[in-house]
Parts: sequence; C-alpha cells; structure tokens
Amino acid sequence: MYLGGKLMRNSILFMFSLMLLVVFSGCISSDDDLETENIDDEAINDNDSEFTIGISAIDLTNPFFIQLKEAGDEAAEDYGVNTIWQSADNSVEEQISNIENFIEQDVDAILIDPADKESVIPAIEKAEEKDITVLTMGNKVEGDWNYNTLYPDYDNMGMVAKVFGTALDGKGKIAYLSLAPGNYVSDERENGFIETIEKEYPDIEVIGNQPTDFDTAEAQKITETWLKNNEDIDGIAFAHDPLGIAAMSVAETMGRDDIIFGGYDGELEMAPYIEDGRMLIDNLTGSYRIGYWNIAVAARILDGSDFPQDLAMPTHYITSDDTADMLAEKGLEFEYVTPEEEKEVFEDYKNEFGPDVEDEKMSEE
Repeated sequence: MYLGGKLMRNSILFMFSLMLLVVFSGCISSDDDLETENIDDEAINDNDSEFTIGISAIDLTNPFFIQLKEAGDEAAEDYGVNTIWQSADNSVEEQISNIENFIEQDVDAILIDPADKESVIPAIEKAEEKDITVLTMGNKVEGDWNYNTLYPDYDNMGMVAKVFGTALDGKGKIAYLSLAPGNYVSDERENGFIETIEKEYPDIEVIGNQPTDFDTAEAQKITETWLKNNEDIDGIAFAHDPLGIAAMSVAETMGRDDIIFGGYDGELEMAPYIEDGRMLIDNLTGSYRIGYWNIAVAARILDGSDFPQDLAMPTHYITSDDTADMLAEKGLEFEYVTPEEEKEVFEDYKNEFGPDVEDEKMSEE
C-alpha cells in the first residue's frame, strides 16, 4: 500500500526509532529470529551449493544494510550459492579481519563494502594469492584483481546540488550530511554535491559538512546543532536516506517545515516527503536492488560470465511532478520517476537482475 500524510510520516519515524534502539542494543535479532542466525557475528545462508560467497558489510544493524542482506540472500537462493555475512561494524581493522576469515574458510568469492578503499588492498592481495574472486561493492578500489560494482555517485549527487541551487535561485545557506571519509561512496557523493555547489552556485554557502559514520543518531545530533545555530538555513542534503529520515525528524520536531531536503538511495520511506515537496529529489539505487544485484553479479562471475572490471548498476532520479514542473520553470529539466513509479522499480529487482536476465543487461554502459 502506498504511504502518505503526516500520520504515516510519524509512523515511519516511530519505526526508525525502534530500529535505532536495535542499534543501541548491539544486535539485529534474538537467537530465535528467522532461519538465518547470528553465529559468532556471522550470518550463514546455506543453499547446498558448490559456490560460497563471503560478504563483509560495513554494518548489519543499519536498516539499509539489513534490507541489503535480505535481498542478497534472496539472490543467493535464486542463483543457488551459499553466503556468509560478516559485519565490519564501521571498522577498517574489523573488515580486514572479516576478509582474512573468509580466506581461511576458502570461500569462492569475497564481496567487500570497503570502510576505506586503500586499507583493504593488502587483504585483497592475500585473496588473489589464494585465487579467490573479489568484488568491491559501490567502491572503486584500484587493482588488477578485484571487480568494482559501482553507481554514478558523483553525477547523481551533482544533480542534487543542481536541484538545490535551482530551487533556491542560486542563493542561500545549506548543509550536507556525509558518511565516512575514505569510503569511496561517501567521498564520491560528497565531492559531487560540494564541488557542484561551489562551481555553479557561488552565492550558496555550505555552513556544515559533517561525517556521520552511517549513524542515524549522529545525524540527528548534527542536524539539531545546525538548526539551533543557523535559523536561516535553507536546505540539508544527505548521502544516505536513513540520515535524511533522522534529519527530517529533527526539523519537524523543531517546527522547521521551510527546509528543503535531497539525498540518495531511493528508499520507499522517503516517498511521503517527496510527494509533499519537502524532499526535492532522491536517487534510486535501493537497498534491496543493491543487495540482490551484487550477489547476482558475484554468482554469475563464479559461473563463468565475462564482465568488465567495473560494472555500473542502473539508477534513477526520483521527484514529484509538481517539483519537476517548478524546476523546469526555473530552467532545470531531467528524466525522473515519480514515487509511485519508483515503487515498481524498487520491488522488481528479481525480474531486473534474476538468473534469466542476459549478462549484457546487468550493467549500464
């Protein structure tokens, strides 16, 4: 059912608050939850396959990564591979330990969402010595061995900057919530947004650019400080939709319904904000699409598919027709999907990336 209205927004915020409590308690689920259990910080999905894929995720408590894993396990079942998930808990050291554990377990492929793109290179070289296939998710890690599964992060966040600049008529004060320095996705999204603002909209002041380490509670604290110290702030952009949910909840609590927002991920929870015009633009990658696509690509490589070293997952801009009309009147036009159309794309990842799809359709040119 499609969501909308202030009551539903409050319900969404309540649900995200519950998820934050899960983060603070330090666990995803109890020992009795689901068929896949946490065993020494590992989540194992055994499909009795000849191929096993180890995945080192940045965080398995953030709602985005929980959904990513859920769809990744669906892909594992559809493609007939086994998966072992480990969380790096936002730690470079823990991620290296994850990778070394997978090498010891002699998995067939390792998927890494790098906490730092440089720090994982020695561990990737160790995997190469064991002839283990490596994919770095959403991160371009330089090297001859690993595949990079990427998204057009720089250009997409550059479009968010253009939307802000156009909506504000080239003047105002804005802020940016980033992820973690050294993370490729974080750096590309931040650079795309900040550099576009500085180059094309010199009269817009960026009053804050703060990393959050993927932590929604930190995003709430930062946003509260910004709003208390800057009564004339016009907009907040964010690199990750859960950070935006946190920021918008603070703005709503503080009675700041005049602030515009824009971000990245295309989570369905953002639809009410896009429809009512508070959030001008989002970028659809989608947690479920990312999780399914990455496992699907890894499974195909193990099965002999020939892919280029760098692959790109299709993405889409999301906005409302009203916002698109407003921007067009001010001179900015672009292709987009509405929140209702996004829902169809968001949920259709099995048909978009499933086993019957040709290899050529798994990556954009």
